[in-house]
Amino acid sequence: MSVKKEKQTTVSSVDKAIDILIALGQSDIKTIRELGQQLDITKSTLHRLLQTLESRGLVKKDITTDKYSLGYKILELSSNLKKENEIRELAIGQMEELSRLTGDTVQLAILENNEIIIIETVEGTNTLRVFAQPGQKYPITYGNFGKVFLAYQSTSNIVNHINATPLLKYASATITDQEKFIDEVNEVKKNNISVGIDDPIEGAISMAAPITDSNNNIVASLSIAGVKTQQKISEIEKFKMYIMDYADKISNELK
Repeated sequence: MSVKKEKQTTVSSVDKAIDILIALGQSDIKTIRELGQQLDITKSTLHRLLQTLESRGLVKKDITTDKYSLGYKILELSSNLKKENEIRELAIGQMEELSRLTGDTVQLAILENNEIIIIETVEGTNTLRVFAQPGQKYPITYGNFGKVFLAYQSTSNIVNHINATPLLKYASATITDQEKFIDEVNEVKKNNISVGIDDPIEGAISMAAPITDSNNNIVASLSIAGVKTQQKISEIEKFKMYIMDYADKISNELK
């Protein structure tokens, strides 16, 4: 009973915090009194929520007027969302074309706060195919995506990431030895592509290539994944050309 009550209180607090952000986003800066009257939140609760939001940079307080407004963290979050949407909109047509060409599932991922986030997926058309969905999150050391993103970082940073996020055994061919993993990342850096057979998905062939901006900074990674067959293994060089070509096409649209 007590657990249920605590859960409801937590949700209620989140609702109130969201109401505060919406209120500050809809009009000019406001005092605690003005916010309390508009939102029907007690002064003590409102003060506590505002302190929390301020500590996270989501709201800011003018010390001369005691009025609150949205913080710069909101701008940062909206900027990140805008960037993700721009990349997704530029990439989706190429992703659909690549999926039709290969019959495989195509994914687009970004790196945010050292975490891989799948922001778009086009499901494959082959009878046997790998299923995936957008919104999934993985550690930076995960699979082909991880190696592609890490290929744009220094060896010391890679070691730091491995120490923070230990290498996990996702499938039979997954490398968990640090030295071998770094060697593979260096190969990705040299060849501009990461290929995995039974890694990170058992029974699948997957590969990923970087998407870069005009300064050659990596902004996203494009991946294809399909069920492992003898035919696909024999045509792996062709599929590597496909993924690199389409990653380049998307990169060129960003420049």
